[in-house]
Amino acid sequence: MLESLLQQTTIPILEKVTAFGQRRHQVLAGNIANIDTNDYKMRDLPVQDFEQALKNAIQARRENSSPLPHANQMSLSPGEFMASMQQSLGKMTGAGGQMKNLGDFFGAELQVAKDADFTNVKFHDGGNRSIEEESMEMVKNSRMQSFAIQVMISQMRTLESVISERVV
Repeated sequence: MLESLLQQTTIPILEKVTAFGQRRHQVLAGNIANIDTNDYKMRDLPVQDFEQALKNAIQARRENSSPLPHANQMSLSPGEFMASMQQSLGKMTGAGGQMKNLGDFFGAELQVAKDADFTNVKFHDGGNRSIEEESMEMVKNSRMQSFAIQVMISQMRTLESVISERVV
């Protein structure tokens, strides 16, 4: 039941954002570690593809979610309320109406680093190393990941307050 309740929040999507940020940070750190390596080509994760997968997952969730039970349903017996709660939890469906898992939107290819397309700097050896570019990308990535974690913490606190019946 708690698992189903958590699935109604944006926490699973935020988990994907933080995992992507962590993997991208590793790739960017590898680029900086190889900054003096001759003929090294910078690598990066497909950020635009991840953003598109994120949009698709959010859109599918919006289109297929049902509202949670209303306050007037609180007069139901605990068993009836639980059944109503489970029925009302949103489902994400794909083509043909089949149930889609959140992981279906974020394939393994989004975690695979590819050669980055930096056109600003080219060295005689064919490399495209740029410490400034990598530092800037690491800062942007860290900010995105920090934002996702802060939103996740806020949602967890809200859920904790609701579960313990306290007013925030």
